[in-house]
Amino acid sequence: MARRLLIKADNITHSYGDQTVLDFDRFYLYEGEKVGLVGMNGTGKSTLLKILSGQLEPTEGSVLRKCIPFYFKQFGSDNEYFDTDYAEAGKMGVADHIWQESVSGGEDTRIRLAQLFSSPHAVAFLDEPTSNLDYEGVKMLIKRLKEIDTMVIISHDRAVLNEVCDRIVEISFGKLHSYDGNYDEYVAQKEEVLKTQQAEYENYQAEKKRLKSIYIEKKAKAKTVDKKPKNIAPSDAKTRAFIGSRKPEDKARGIERSATNVLKRLEHMEVKEKPKEEPIARPDFRLTDPPRNPIVIRGEHISFAYDDHVVFDDADFMIRNGSKVAILGGNGAGKTTLLELIKKRDGVYVVPGAKIGYARQNMSQIDLSQTVLENVRRVSIQSESISRIVLARLLLSERDMNKKASELSGGERMKLSFAMLFVSDVNLLILDEPTNYLDIPSVEALEKMLVEYEGTLIFTSHDKVFVDRIATDRLYIGDGKIR
Repeated sequence: MARRLLIKADNITHSYGDQTVLDFDRFYLYEGEKVGLVGMNGTGKSTLLKILSGQLEPTEGSVLRKCIPFYFKQFGSDNEYFDTDYAEAGKMGVADHIWQESVSGGEDTRIRLAQLFSSPHAVAFLDEPTSNLDYEGVKMLIKRLKEIDTMVIISHDRAVLNEVCDRIVEISFGKLHSYDGNYDEYVAQKEEVLKTQQAEYENYQAEKKRLKSIYIEKKAKAKTVDKKPKNIAPSDAKTRAFIGSRKPEDKARGIERSATNVLKRLEHMEVKEKPKEEPIARPDFRLTDPPRNPIVIRGEHISFAYDDHVVFDDADFMIRNGSKVAILGGNGAGKTTLLELIKKRDGVYVVPGAKIGYARQNMSQIDLSQTVLENVRRVSIQSESISRIVLARLLLSERDMNKKASELSGGERMKLSFAMLFVSDVNLLILDEPTNYLDIPSVEALEKMLVEYEGTLIFTSHDKVFVDRIATDRLYIGDGKIR
């Protein structure tokens, strides 16, 4: 049975001033589809979501909707909380918060999701619904999203895209590229495309080399044929030409024509570009003078409280040298508190040789008046070429390197702060929710850097895929204990 067409967007162009962010022919959404939108920050994901849901009129083109859209904003909502269905709020664990004057970021997200789930006939358009949700919140969200029939979702959480989506649409340079399947299947298809491009490029280069070689041979042969043989009288040369079927100059012209034809084939070959390769050099970790102790951090009998709220009650833990430790627990469990205690060496033993680098959410280590490259040079103990490679590996372009830090987006500033840590003299990294502000390509670029990192890493993240790919150890915080 044919599925019903719910959204039909044709010949869409959208610009902000003189910058065109979207320019595509069509996007169709059918009943029962669950589509994930992916692409770099600034490529137009949120703009497309707003156009499809009717929040924004495109500069050019038309959108036909045969559905009731529900638009979930990334940052807050204008809706009043008391309009929320009480039963749905209960399922999301926030029934008691509907009438509060102020709620936390995670509670706000859950209340707004409850509003979505109480609109069963709507097509859901969701912009980063995992914002401010902890592990349990994301698990609950995935379960509830599976109950929705049709949706278009933006999320930097690949676990959500893998569990929920059956189609991925990538936005690149204003164009849409559709891939059937979830996020992992999209990545596999992209890799196959890259392999095909590499094979085509290699074949192109081999054929180009072969034709060039033939052209040079023919040109050389034409010159040889056109020359009169040495030590032969003109009368003998005429006799030879008379007896032979063709004059030497005719043969030469024929070979020249053949060479010209080869040259034309060369000129009309379809050019195949070499797929871009990631630079592979990485910082020399020995320059940080890393500690050699087998255990670099130890906490014994830690007790800590904010007023009447007990965070740790006689808690113990240790962290091995070179391990990559994920600090896990619900919202308010004490993850950031533990990171702060380690950073300040407050009631926690940290070996003297450990030089701690802390990536703060406010990115206060960045001098906004300096360029990207100047910020990196200010702290780097690595060579300039390594510093540039680290920036490039974190998807900051050559053009970005000369930008003032004040001109960077939140995600770009986050990547700059990571680059500054990777090239500095620190040998123990502390990262608090490092994937916030980052799009998926940037998260994956950071993952590669952290997997290769030779020092000790301690981090918090609600991104399950990120944790699974990086963590060698996990510390769970709950009920005042660390296990």
